[in-house]
Amino acid sequence: MLIIAEKNDAAKRIAFALDPSYKKLSVDGVPVYTGLWNSTKIYVIPARGHIYTLKTDVAELSLFPVLDVEWVPVADGYVVKLLNVIKKFIKESSEIIIACDYDIEGETIGYNIVKYNGGFEKIVKRAKFSTLTVEELKQSFNSLLSREKWLMADAGRTRHYIDYIWGISLSRLLMNEVRRSTGKSLSLSIGRVQGPTLIEIYNRESEINSYVPKPYWKFKAIGELRGQKFELSGPNLKSVDEVEVAKKLKGKYGKVVFFDKDIEEIKPPYPFNLSDLQKEAYRLFGIQPWESLSILEKLYLSALISYPRTSSQKLPPTINYRSILSKLGQRYKEAGNVSRSHPVEGPMDDPAHPAIYPTGELQHLTGSEYKIYDLVARRFISSFYRNVRVAKKYIKVRADGFDLEADGAAVIDKGWLEVYPFREIREKSIPDAAIGEEILIKDVNVELTFTKPPSRYTPSSLLEWMETNEIGTKATRAEIIKTLYKRGYIRGNKIEITELGFSVARYFSFSQIITLEMTRKLEKSLEDIEFGKAYPSEILKESAMFLIEELKKAKYTEEMVELTKKYLAAGTGESFGKCPVCGKGDLILHVSQAGKRYLKCSVCGASAPLPRKGKLASAKKNCSYCGWPLIKRGDWVFCPNPNCPSSKLKNA
Repeated sequence: MLIIAEKNDAAKRIAFALDPSYKKLSVDGVPVYTGLWNSTKIYVIPARGHIYTLKTDVAELSLFPVLDVEWVPVADGYVVKLLNVIKKFIKESSEIIIACDYDIEGETIGYNIVKYNGGFEKIVKRAKFSTLTVEELKQSFNSLLSREKWLMADAGRTRHYIDYIWGISLSRLLMNEVRRSTGKSLSLSIGRVQGPTLIEIYNRESEINSYVPKPYWKFKAIGELRGQKFELSGPNLKSVDEVEVAKKLKGKYGKVVFFDKDIEEIKPPYPFNLSDLQKEAYRLFGIQPWESLSILEKLYLSALISYPRTSSQKLPPTINYRSILSKLGQRYKEAGNVSRSHPVEGPMDDPAHPAIYPTGELQHLTGSEYKIYDLVARRFISSFYRNVRVAKKYIKVRADGFDLEADGAAVIDKGWLEVYPFREIREKSIPDAAIGEEILIKDVNVELTFTKPPSRYTPSSLLEWMETNEIGTKATRAEIIKTLYKRGYIRGNKIEITELGFSVARYFSFSQIITLEMTRKLEKSLEDIEFGKAYPSEILKESAMFLIEELKKAKYTEEMVELTKKYLAAGTGESFGKCPVCGKGDLILHVSQAGKRYLKCSVCGASAPLPRKGKLASAKKNCSYCGWPLIKRGDWVFCPNPNCPSSKLKNA
């Protein structure tokens, strides 16, 4: 019996689970683990992730779309040896077990190895497991799955085909437009999912840079009832007249128009799926989503946690809750204080794997590995804990037409916060009150402030946006964000788009070749393949025809030539002079997707809004008040700096 594992650590654990006396052989430098399982000779060979990749023989960069592609072994000396060894053992085996990770990528890895090495002439079965513990591996091999249809492999292979032909074709379009328009050769790339994600960052950047803040006043007051002082919050004030009226409340009395108090029961947070854990690790520790996934995979291969690439927030009874809690009790005393027989669960499910949970196996861990494991363990224990109980109060006071409000909170039972102390409940004391009771307004504080533009994305919030909009998969989203960083399209934890990223996003935003709607539709089609609702050939044909038609519209139009000259080749738009803030960058003219114009420094990012209409030109001089370059629109000369003491200068 030949068993194909995805990685070496997994292969060793499988061999040990099936035969603790297994032996390790080296066949032409390839590790092969051998032993006996139910009196049958077994050979466990680890792959090295994807050892087959897609390739095209269409080398000329000017030729696209590229549709003629095929699966070939990864160009690597070790892979050649590995495949020769696998082929030898396939010939000698009567049965083959694919024991790669039980998901789309794992199934694709195993399927390709079997398909391209004559394996489907033999009996082929599938092992399904969510942890690499001895107990679960034994159970998995005692209940191997037969396969008539390899739907997960169909979905995975189709995804690889579509991503490859879209990625290579769109990247060639991009590079050819630059070369044809300017004669320059730039190495640029984009993908089917990366494109809409980059365009979303571009749209957010445009919103931020063209945003004009609006003033308002925050209104707070100090109330006093029966000697107890407490803070009241009023509505935001929109005019100076409202401010003056509000200030006059000081020393007056308001009446209680509503009072309520109650005990709030807060259930434990749901067990982790991959996305929830990535967001929590970033929020608490600043660990990037792709880093947390890498750590989770290491913990899984060490048999410390269950398989991490899951959407589920559910923990089935088959995992033996009590045994795991008992083992965790050696490190977490709180595991002995649980009050629920079954965990609190969320609505999300995954047909392949449960939520991420600790196996109960313990190892000494440090650094980020310890932090991630600790999160998983504490979240698991907390799901069996009693609710947090909070005494809540709410008062509404009416004074001279203003409604003032106060909320109070006091934790009376910490519940699951004892084991998962990563959520904050702000306690605040306010008095009990009766309707009609008078409250003295001891003080009034009115603070001028300004509305703020939308927040920049972080890797965590961008991951959430991708998940909400159903593009990419739980396994690929973090890597897509990482790729945008590596290509130099975005930078910083509060994500800013670079000039290169701006140019690429604007090009594809204009062309409409890659859109959120198109990407979401393809994701749904790939999901349909996985569940037997669509055929790979149909989806591939539909995707290819759509790509061909959209490329016809995009190629060689005058609009695209002009856009390429203006943005991609130079990397920027028109410069209106040096930035007075940093003194290094140029103030570049940008246009948002909504048509709003603004200046932005190419180095420090300082920005200023511009009129939406009319031809703009540099006035060839700087503002005498603030030093910003002056701009002309017809006979009107003005300073674009919104904070300039004189924002409009006529005929300067």
